[in-house]
Amino acid sequence: MKDTEIKELVGEKIKKFRRKNNLTQFRLGELVDINQRQVALIESGKSFPSLPTLVNFANVFNCKIADFFDSETISSERDLKELLKQEIDKADFDDCKRLYTIMKSFMNI
Repeated sequence: MKDTEIKELVGEKIKKFRRKNNLTQFRLGELVDINQRQVALIESGKSFPSLPTLVNFANVFNCKIADFFDSETISSERDLKELLKQEIDKADFDDCKRLYTIMKSFMNI
């Protein structure tokens, strides 16, 4: 899965959650501490939220971050691990620490 496909997938999920919760882009932006334009860019797949913003989205929607990434297009464990490695390679140290903390909480390590 390419970066653009991941952005589009996450954007679609966020839009679906927003509509399900009867929120405008403006109100969602207020709740996650970003502006309406950024919400629109994320929902359209033109931008990707930072990890703290993803956490805020998950808190607003009362879901797990993983729920934004559920897709039938990731067809194997190997593919998923490769995608994770690619994202980790691009992340800075602080984002990696936050990601590790989140992963630990999901895996009950």
